[in-house]
Amino acid sequence: MDSQQKQQIQIGFLTVRKHASLGFVGGLLVLNGLARPVEFHCTLPVMPTKAQQLLYGATLDEFVAGEQIGRALLAKAKARPQIVLTDTLAALSVRHLVDSPIAAIDSSWSKNEATLTYPQPSHEAWHRLSVEGYKLLTMHEFASDSKQLESFLGSLSIDIVEPFGRIEGALMEAHPATKAA
Repeated sequence: MDSQQKQQIQIGFLTVRKHASLGFVGGLLVLNGLARPVEFHCTLPVMPTKAQQLLYGATLDEFVAGEQIGRALLAKAKARPQIVLTDTLAALSVRHLVDSPIAAIDSSWSKNEATLTYPQPSHEAWHRLSVEGYKLLTMHEFASDSKQLESFLGSLSIDIVEPFGRIEGALMEAHPATKAA
């Protein structure tokens, strides 16, 4: 694949973090096949109401991370990523609302920051796959996304973990209260 073709590719990187006092914050970075930014969006903090906490129960993280933040970020983007990668398992629930294949990078959510944590899903119905040395998870009911993800990622030679550090840095810059004291 030549560099002109790589510039046409658009990959979405979606992350959502939970701050104890601010609530949830999310970011979407769309890169081209050369790992250069095409578009970036982040959210203001989203604090679930007490009623939402009670009504959504164990599914609250999936609702906020995927259905509220993930959907809003993907809808706002002018660039339409062919695939979306996330480091937040709870954000996979946005797949019910969009057509693009979505996968989580396995084990990337085990990191625990002083002020930010990863929202957790209420279930573990994952389809596992390995692409170019990366372990990925898709929602079990969207296991058919695997073929598209394998084909798409197999044609690229970019680090699919590194962009999440860029997003986290941008979120910390956009929301200074999330920085550890």
